[in-house]
Formats: sequence, structure tokens, C-alpha cells
Amino acid sequence: MANSRKYKVKHKSKPMFKQKRKKGNSVLGIIFMVIILAALVFVGYSVGKPIVEFFSGERSSPTATTTEASTSDATETESTTTAATSETTEATTSAPEPAVATNSNIYYISYRSDIADYESYVYSAVDYAASNGYSEVCVELIAEGGTVTYSSANTTATESGAVISGGISDLSDLVSTITDSGLTAYARISTLSDNIASTYDKTLAYMISGTDTRWYDDNTANGGKPWISPYSSSANEYITDLVSEISDAGFAGLIAGEIEFPPFRNSDIRNYFAGTDVASSTRYETLISFAETVYNSFGSAKEFYIEVNAEDIISGDAEILTDPDSLCTSVIYVNFNPDNIGTRISKADGTEVSFEGLNTAYLFRTVFNLVEESLEGTGVTIIPKITGCEITDDLLSAIELMGYETAMIEG
Repeated sequence: MANSRKYKVKHKSKPMFKQKRKKGNSVLGIIFMVIILAALVFVGYSVGKPIVEFFSGERSSPTATTTEASTSDATETESTTTAATSETTEATTSAPEPAVATNSNIYYISYRSDIADYESYVYSAVDYAASNGYSEVCVELIAEGGTVTYSSANTTATESGAVISGGISDLSDLVSTITDSGLTAYARISTLSDNIASTYDKTLAYMISGTDTRWYDDNTANGGKPWISPYSSSANEYITDLVSEISDAGFAGLIAGEIEFPPFRNSDIRNYFAGTDVASSTRYETLISFAETVYNSFGSAKEFYIEVNAEDIISGDAEILTDPDSLCTSVIYVNFNPDNIGTRISKADGTEVSFEGLNTAYLFRTVFNLVEESLEGTGVTIIPKITGCEITDDLLSAIELMGYETAMIEG
């Protein structure tokens, strides 16, 4: 109760001290004193703290709170940028840092029709690979379309004109040169794309049902051509004979490409192959069987791989991969060629992917993200094969950033 009374005394109408002072002046004085004190404290802190820190060996640095806020802002910015990048297919992201090619990369020597002396070109390329840190060399021995780039003893190959002049005269000698250079020798062949031997010998080709007429992928006036058929026993014998020659030369591994059906139109199936195996929903099994025939011809004790185009995997057109568990290999070389990929691809689910505005490095990353998405859960191991473009540091860095320890790089 005593405290209550004392509190009430402060609120009496009379002042505690009788002084003749104007109320306004008193208030201004108090405010002025507060401002002076605040200024002195601020100056003392601002000047004194750095001096103390200087002599104590400490320098001014962001506080823990400031650092945490900056990190949070950076994370949020990075997250926002990532989302935006994903929506625009990484078109505006800055280029990756350059990377140096590692010796795990495979140097790919592809056939060039503009080179008359292909043999000299190949040997020169082997020297280049050995001098530039590559561990393996892959030589194209059967090019897309059926061109044979070495001196084959196969009668059909020689008589049809499939064997080029100026080609590799002795495969065994080439393999010895490659291995003596400290490299591993691989061969690459195109299988079912042949239109040279299939023109020469129609028993190798697709035949129109119920006739003795070859099927062509277009009108001959438009450059239409036949393909060799995996259903043909003659075609199987032709390819396996060439593969045996390559194996006997001592190549450690074989990469088989174009194990695929021609781009049949719906009208082709309806008019020319109705009721045949070509029209079957399980025709992919024939491709798997053909791949195993090639594998056995090369030698099951050796390395065997299948090559598929990246755009075919994304679009769902790679029929050879319909049942990966049934394949004779789980390692797939995925060919990346910007010209073949173009600027748009329709995925298997009908959605369309645009690659507009992407440089080669980011096109590679975008394409292989889609390839991995398409093959997720299949157990397939991917090795990129880079063709038809300049091999830049940015592209090599993109391969590394994607986690691929090995890539085949066209020279």
C-alpha cells in the first residue's frame, strides 16, 4: 500500500520542485542532450571498434548472420535460375569451364568418301591418336550404306562394288600398328543399312510380299534404295562373313550400328508387307536375333557393342532397345550428331522437345538427359559417340559434367 501511495504522489497537480522554467525549453533541452549522447556513442563505437580490432589482429568481416543471409539468397537465386533454365532447355545458361580430354576417350576414324587414299588417312589418324593421349582407336570398316573400307575376300562385296579402292589393304597389319602404338583396336560396322550389295543381289533385300520384286525406300527417281533384310538368310551370311574377317584380323571389340528397320511408311506396311513378319508387333525380336548372330560371328569372348542414334532413343524409334534384357550386350554407344538431331524431336509420348538456341555443349547435355530418361531402369550402360561437330573444350567439359568417363570422339 505504501508503494501505491508514493506512485500517486507523482501525479499531483503541483510540481515537486518550484522552479521558474518554461516547459517547452525543458523538453528541447532534454531532446538536445539525447542527440548529443547518441552522437558521442555512435562516433565512439565507429572509431573505437576498428582501432581495437586493428591492434588485436582482427579485421572487419561479415557477421555470421550476414553470411547466412547471403548464402540463403544465393541458394534461392540458384534454385530460381535452375528452374528457369530447365523450362528454357538451358538456352541461357553460361558455358561450362573448359576441360582437357582424358586418355579414356576413344578416337573414332570414320570413312570419308572424299579421301582417295583411305588407308594412309587411317594410319595417320592412328599416329595422331597415339600422340594425343587416347587409349583406344575405332576404325569404320563398313560405312553406312554398305561401303566396305578394307580389302575383303567376300565375293558379293567385291563383285557388287562395295569394296572401295584405296582402302585398308591388310587389316591384321593395321591392328598390329594400333596395338604397337599402345592403343586398343576396335572396329565399327554398319549392318542393315546396305544398299550396295542389296542392289547387286536381291536375295539380301526386302521383297514385296507375294512377288519377286525388291522393296525400295522411295521412288528410284528420288534416290530410293533397297536395304538388306534381317529376315534374309543370305543377308545374315553376308554380314557375318565380313564380321568374321574383321575378327580374324585381331580387333578387340566390334561396334555394330544400324541394326534397324528401314523407315517404312504406313502405306508400305499396308500395301507391300501386310500379314508378314515385317508388319508384326514383335518384329523387334528379329533385330535382337540378328544382333546375336553378329555377336557370335565376331566371337563371344570379345567385346561387342550396339550403336543407336540419340534421336531414335528419344523418339522411341530404337526398336532394338524394345527389350534390353534380351540383348547380347548391355553397353550401348549412343551417337550424337547435331545435324541429325536438328532443332526439335517428338518424344515417344507425343510431346515435343525444342533445342532452339542451344550451342553444341548444351545440346549434348539436353539430349543425353533425355536419353537417360528414356533408358531409365533398363540396366543399359551408355557411352556417348560424338560425330559431325567440332570437339571443343566446352563439349568435353559437358561430357565430363554428365559423368561419362569414356566417350568416342570422331577425328
